[in-house]
Amino acid sequence: MQSVALRPLTTAAVALLGAGAIAASPVVVPQAAAVSVGILLAAQDITIDMIRHGQSVDNFEGILGTIPPGAPLTDRGWEQAAFLADPDNPQHLAAPDFYAGIYASEFLRAQDTAHGWLTAAEAPDTPLTILGGLNEINAGWFEGQELNLLTQIAYALPTFLWALGFYWVPMLGSTIDPNGVAFNDRVTEAIDAIYNNTLSDPESSLTNAAFAHAGTISIWTLMNVQNPDFGLVLSQLLDTHTPLDNTGQVVIEGNPTDGWTLVSWGGQEVSATPDLLTGLFVDWRDLNVAPQIATWHILEALQGGDQAEIAAALQTGFDQVLGAITAFPQAVFDTITGALIG
Repeated sequence: MQSVALRPLTTAAVALLGAGAIAASPVVVPQAAAVSVGILLAAQDITIDMIRHGQSVDNFEGILGTIPPGAPLTDRGWEQAAFLADPDNPQHLAAPDFYAGIYASEFLRAQDTAHGWLTAAEAPDTPLTILGGLNEINAGWFEGQELNLLTQIAYALPTFLWALGFYWVPMLGSTIDPNGVAFNDRVTEAIDAIYNNTLSDPESSLTNAAFAHAGTISIWTLMNVQNPDFGLVLSQLLDTHTPLDNTGQVVIEGNPTDGWTLVSWGGQEVSATPDLLTGLFVDWRDLNVAPQIATWHILEALQGGDQAEIAAALQTGFDQVLGAITAFPQAVFDTITGALIG
């Protein structure tokens, strides 16, 4: 009897695995909002200012350190953190009491940057919430290695492919972020926590500060926002060899239901309406990643062996893939007509 009961689950799993293979090459998925089914009421928007940490000892010495607690800030890093409170800084932060919440990853360099800013702003006792989901992208086999051309390519290439919609590309040797789906899941969980904490206070300013890392901030943002500006990020990368300078900021606005919009990157404003090519890319991305995400979550459930979790993963995956396929034609039509009208 048990084999008969499992047969429809197995059939559905095979169907979704096939859909994931057809949709694209190795890939993993973004936020569920991009593939949700049905008409949802607009949710309350919030703003998250994601700030990269100041210069760390690893930065200075050219070491790839991606396991917490990691290296502390250098003296220069502490100066950069304090400069966030200076009105003369083009990217200075508001007074700490303006923010609904202040968050940091589990890394010393992120927490030190937050504390350096809070101290300079004369608010050293302001609560700082630690979220492991904001941690840097784990480097797997290349953890602790010197940053040379080989390690930079090996570390950065998979993450850039994730941003392009190929979530199943592996981070070699990593059990924390084995692919883009796993990475996206854990960062999205942290972003959702920030959102829920913000709305729990009816008098909240709806704006938050989150201290994290260049890779985490850059890749998660490009994977999830509806208006990714790859040209701006590439220009920053070519000019400074990093997608985001120390204490540089990426500001997003939105909510987990309706999605996120990129407001600014490194102090440069970004149009909320993407151009035609970017809009079509986002439409394809949302279609492409749905079966990848569904397949990964089904495989995780199958590995756990819990029948209820397997059934839930199959149903959720089916809904996500069906929703993405159904939404795709209208999304493309809206993108093209919007570009023509614009």
